[in-house]
Amino acid sequence: MWLAISIGNTHIRAAVFDGLELAAEYVKPHIELPELEYELGQWSIDRIALASVVPDLVTPWHGLAHTYEITSDRVPLQGIYSSMGVDRALVALGAGVTYGYPILVIDAGTALTITGVDTTPALVGGAILPGLRSQFNSLRQNGALLPLASIPSELPTLWATNTITAIQSGVLHAVVAGLRRYIADWQKQFPRSQVIITGGEGEYIRSYLQGGKLDNQLIFWGMRSLWQQLEKSRV
Repeated sequence: MWLAISIGNTHIRAAVFDGLELAAEYVKPHIELPELEYELGQWSIDRIALASVVPDLVTPWHGLAHTYEITSDRVPLQGIYSSMGVDRALVALGAGVTYGYPILVIDAGTALTITGVDTTPALVGGAILPGLRSQFNSLRQNGALLPLASIPSELPTLWATNTITAIQSGVLHAVVAGLRRYIADWQKQFPRSQVIITGGEGEYIRSYLQGGKLDNQLIFWGMRSLWQQLEKSRV
Protein backbone atom coordinates (compact mmCIF):
# COMPACT_ATOMS: atom_id res chain seq x y z
CA MET A 1 0.00 0.00 0.00
CA TRP A 2 1.15 3.53 -0.74
CA LEU A 3 -0.37 6.89 0.11
CA ALA A 4 -0.95 9.96 -2.05
CA ILE A 5 -1.43 13.21 -0.10
CA SER A 6 -2.45 16.51 -1.68
CA ILE A 7 -2.40 19.59 0.56
CA GLY A 8 -4.56 22.33 -0.93
CA ASN A 9 -5.33 25.84 0.27
CA THR A 10 -8.11 24.76 2.64
CA HIS A 11 -8.26 20.94 2.59
CA ILE A 12 -6.01 17.92 2.70
CA ARG A 13 -6.91 15.07 0.38
CA ALA A 14 -5.44 11.61 0.78
CA ALA A 15 -5.78 8.47 -1.32
CA VAL A 16 -4.68 4.99 -0.32
CA PHE A 17 -3.51 2.93 -3.29
CA ASP A 18 -3.07 -0.81 -3.51
CA GLY A 19 -0.66 -0.82 -6.40
CA LEU A 20 -2.50 1.19 -9.06
CA GLU A 21 -5.97 0.66 -7.58
CA LEU A 22 -7.59 3.35 -5.45
CA ALA A 23 -8.53 1.66 -2.17
CA ALA A 24 -9.79 4.61 -0.11
CA GLU A 25 -10.05 8.39 -0.25
CA TYR A 26 -10.21 11.02 2.50
CA VAL A 27 -10.91 14.77 2.45
CA LYS A 28 -10.37 16.88 5.57
CA PRO A 29 -9.98 20.60 6.29
CA HIS A 30 -6.56 21.58 7.63
CA ILE A 31 -7.84 21.83 11.20
CA GLU A 32 -8.78 18.14 11.15
CA LEU A 33 -5.23 16.97 10.43
CA PRO A 34 -5.03 14.87 13.64
CA GLU A 35 -8.21 12.99 12.70
CA LEU A 36 -6.84 12.31 9.23
CA GLU A 37 -3.56 11.05 10.68
CA TYR A 38 -5.49 8.65 12.92
CA GLU A 39 -7.65 7.34 10.08
CA LEU A 40 -4.70 6.81 7.78
CA GLY A 41 -2.78 5.11 10.58
CA GLN A 42 -5.11 2.14 10.24
CA TRP A 43 -3.60 1.30 6.84
CA SER A 44 -0.32 -0.52 6.28
CA ILE A 45 1.45 2.20 4.27
CA ASP A 46 5.04 1.64 3.18
CA ARG A 47 5.61 4.69 0.94
CA ILE A 48 4.11 8.15 0.57
CA ALA A 49 3.84 10.68 -2.27
CA LEU A 50 3.11 14.20 -1.01
CA ALA A 51 2.27 17.39 -2.93
CA SER A 52 1.56 20.67 -1.17
CA VAL A 53 0.71 24.26 -2.12
CA VAL A 54 0.90 25.38 1.53
CA PRO A 55 4.61 25.52 2.48
CA ASP A 56 3.90 26.50 6.09
CA LEU A 57 1.70 23.49 6.82
CA VAL A 58 3.93 20.70 8.10
CA THR A 59 2.23 17.32 8.43
CA PRO A 60 3.37 14.14 10.19
CA TRP A 61 4.36 12.77 6.78
CA HIS A 62 6.81 15.53 5.89
CA GLY A 63 10.45 14.52 6.10
CA LEU A 64 9.86 10.80 6.55
CA ALA A 65 12.44 8.59 4.86
CA HIS A 66 9.72 6.90 2.80
CA THR A 67 7.99 10.17 1.76
CA TYR A 68 8.57 11.51 -1.75
CA GLU A 69 7.70 15.21 -2.02
CA ILE A 70 6.44 16.18 -5.47
CA THR A 71 7.20 19.63 -6.85
CA SER A 72 6.04 21.18 -10.12
CA ASP A 73 9.38 20.68 -11.85
CA ARG A 74 9.02 16.92 -11.41
CA VAL A 75 5.74 16.77 -13.32
CA PRO A 76 6.49 15.46 -16.85
CA LEU A 77 4.79 18.20 -18.86
CA GLN A 78 6.78 20.60 -21.00
CA GLY A 79 6.46 24.31 -20.36
CA ILE A 80 5.74 24.10 -16.63
CA TYR A 81 6.90 27.42 -15.15
CA SER A 82 8.59 27.72 -11.77
CA SER A 83 5.69 29.39 -9.94
CA MET A 84 3.01 27.02 -11.23
CA GLY A 85 1.25 25.26 -8.37
CA VAL A 86 2.08 21.58 -8.10
CA ASP A 87 -1.61 20.75 -7.66
CA ARG A 88 -2.45 22.44 -10.93
CA ALA A 89 0.36 20.65 -12.75
CA LEU A 90 -0.66 17.26 -11.33
CA VAL A 91 -4.32 17.80 -12.22
CA ALA A 92 -3.32 18.58 -15.82
CA LEU A 93 -1.14 15.47 -15.92
CA GLY A 94 -3.90 13.33 -14.43
CA ALA A 95 -6.40 14.56 -17.01
CA GLY A 96 -4.02 13.98 -19.89
CA VAL A 97 -2.96 10.45 -18.96
CA THR A 98 -6.58 9.47 -18.26
CA TYR A 99 -8.46 11.12 -21.13
CA GLY A 100 -5.74 11.84 -23.65
CA TYR A 101 -4.06 14.96 -24.98
CA PRO A 102 -4.86 17.69 -25.88
CA ILE A 103 -6.87 18.41 -22.76
CA LEU A 104 -8.51 21.39 -21.07
CA VAL A 105 -8.95 21.22 -17.29
CA ILE A 106 -11.14 23.42 -15.09
CA ASP A 107 -10.25 22.99 -11.42
CA ALA A 108 -12.91 24.62 -9.25
CA GLY A 109 -11.65 25.02 -5.70
CA THR A 110 -10.54 27.92 -3.49
CA ALA A 111 -9.05 29.22 -6.71
CA LEU A 112 -10.64 28.41 -10.04
CA THR A 113 -7.97 27.50 -12.59
CA ILE A 114 -8.12 26.82 -16.31
CA THR A 115 -5.26 24.81 -17.80
CA GLY A 116 -4.68 23.70 -21.38
CA VAL A 117 -2.17 21.08 -22.49
CA ASP A 118 -1.45 20.16 -26.12
CA THR A 119 -0.50 16.82 -27.68
CA THR A 120 3.25 17.22 -27.01
CA PRO A 121 2.27 17.22 -24.08
CA ALA A 122 3.19 20.80 -23.23
CA LEU A 123 1.46 23.54 -21.28
CA VAL A 124 -0.30 25.96 -23.63
CA GLY A 125 -1.43 28.22 -20.79
CA GLY A 126 -4.46 29.10 -18.73
CA ALA A 127 -5.90 31.41 -16.13
CA ILE A 128 -6.51 31.74 -12.38
CA LEU A 129 -9.39 33.51 -10.66
CA PRO A 130 -11.05 33.27 -7.24
CA GLY A 131 -13.35 30.28 -6.76
CA LEU A 132 -17.08 30.74 -6.25
CA ARG A 133 -17.00 30.63 -2.44
CA SER A 134 -13.90 32.80 -2.43
CA GLN A 135 -15.77 35.48 -4.39
CA PHE A 136 -18.81 35.29 -2.12
CA ASN A 137 -16.59 35.45 0.98
CA SER A 138 -14.71 38.43 -0.41
CA LEU A 139 -17.92 40.40 -0.94
CA ARG A 140 -19.07 39.57 2.58
CA GLN A 141 -15.75 40.52 4.16
CA ASN A 142 -15.27 43.73 2.19
CA GLY A 143 -18.85 44.95 1.94
CA ALA A 144 -20.16 46.30 5.23
CA LEU A 145 -23.80 45.55 4.49
CA LEU A 146 -23.47 42.64 2.09
CA PRO A 147 -24.63 39.19 3.28
CA LEU A 148 -22.82 35.93 2.61
CA ALA A 149 -24.33 34.19 -0.41
CA SER A 150 -24.30 30.43 -0.87
CA ILE A 151 -23.73 28.54 -4.11
CA PRO A 152 -27.11 27.65 -5.66
CA SER A 153 -27.69 24.33 -7.40
CA GLU A 154 -28.90 26.15 -10.52
CA LEU A 155 -27.91 29.40 -12.19
CA PRO A 156 -30.00 32.25 -10.75
CA THR A 157 -32.00 34.66 -12.85
CA LEU A 158 -29.87 37.17 -14.72
CA TRP A 159 -31.84 40.16 -13.43
CA ALA A 160 -32.09 39.75 -9.66
CA THR A 161 -34.49 41.64 -7.39
CA ASN A 162 -32.87 40.97 -4.00
CA THR A 163 -29.34 41.26 -2.66
CA ILE A 164 -28.52 37.56 -2.22
CA THR A 165 -29.69 36.65 -5.70
CA ALA A 166 -27.94 39.71 -7.15
CA ILE A 167 -24.64 38.52 -5.65
CA GLN A 168 -25.21 35.00 -6.96
CA SER A 169 -26.19 36.30 -10.38
CA GLY A 170 -23.21 38.64 -10.68
CA VAL A 171 -20.60 36.11 -9.62
CA LEU A 172 -21.99 33.03 -11.34
CA HIS A 173 -23.01 34.50 -14.68
CA ALA A 174 -19.67 36.34 -14.96
CA VAL A 175 -17.74 33.14 -14.16
CA VAL A 176 -19.78 31.00 -16.54
CA ALA A 177 -19.48 33.55 -19.36
CA GLY A 178 -15.72 33.68 -18.84
CA LEU A 179 -15.37 29.91 -18.81
CA ARG A 180 -17.40 29.57 -21.99
CA ARG A 181 -15.09 32.10 -23.64
CA TYR A 182 -12.02 30.06 -22.70
CA ILE A 183 -13.64 26.79 -23.75
CA ALA A 184 -14.73 28.18 -27.13
CA ASP A 185 -11.27 29.54 -27.87
CA TRP A 186 -9.62 26.28 -26.80
CA GLN A 187 -11.91 24.17 -28.94
CA LYS A 188 -11.13 26.33 -31.98
CA GLN A 189 -7.48 25.37 -31.53
CA PHE A 190 -8.10 21.77 -30.44
CA PRO A 191 -11.51 20.60 -31.73
CA ARG A 192 -11.02 17.04 -30.45
CA SER A 193 -10.05 18.04 -26.94
CA GLN A 194 -12.15 17.01 -23.98
CA VAL A 195 -13.00 19.44 -21.18
CA ILE A 196 -12.55 17.88 -17.73
CA ILE A 197 -13.84 19.53 -14.56
CA THR A 198 -12.59 18.79 -11.07
CA GLY A 199 -12.44 20.33 -7.58
CA GLY A 200 -14.74 20.85 -4.64
CA GLU A 201 -17.01 23.21 -6.60
CA GLY A 202 -16.70 21.21 -9.81
CA GLU A 203 -20.21 19.77 -9.74
CA TYR A 204 -21.67 23.28 -9.66
CA ILE A 205 -19.49 24.37 -12.57
CA ARG A 206 -20.38 21.30 -14.65
CA SER A 207 -24.07 21.92 -13.98
CA TYR A 208 -23.87 25.61 -14.91
CA LEU A 209 -21.94 24.88 -18.10
CA GLN A 210 -24.20 21.95 -18.95
CA GLY A 211 -21.20 20.15 -20.35
CA GLY A 212 -17.77 18.76 -19.60
CA LYS A 213 -16.87 15.63 -17.68
CA LEU A 214 -16.51 15.68 -13.89
CA ASP A 215 -13.61 13.75 -12.33
CA ASN A 216 -12.63 14.64 -8.77
CA GLN A 217 -9.72 12.19 -8.67
CA LEU A 218 -7.63 13.93 -11.33
CA ILE A 219 -4.89 14.94 -8.92
CA PHE A 220 -4.59 11.35 -7.73
CA TRP A 221 -4.40 10.05 -11.29
CA GLY A 222 -1.56 12.51 -11.86
CA MET A 223 0.22 11.38 -8.71
CA ARG A 224 -0.31 7.74 -9.68
CA SER A 225 1.19 8.35 -13.12
CA LEU A 226 4.23 10.01 -11.61
CA TRP A 227 4.47 7.19 -9.04
CA GLN A 228 4.53 4.60 -11.83
CA GLN A 229 7.53 6.35 -13.36
CA LEU A 230 9.30 6.41 -10.01
CA GLU A 231 8.66 2.70 -9.49
CA LYS A 232 10.09 1.89 -12.92
CA SER A 233 13.21 3.92 -12.15
CA ARG A 234 13.73 1.91 -8.96
CA VAL A 235 13.80 -1.41 -10.84
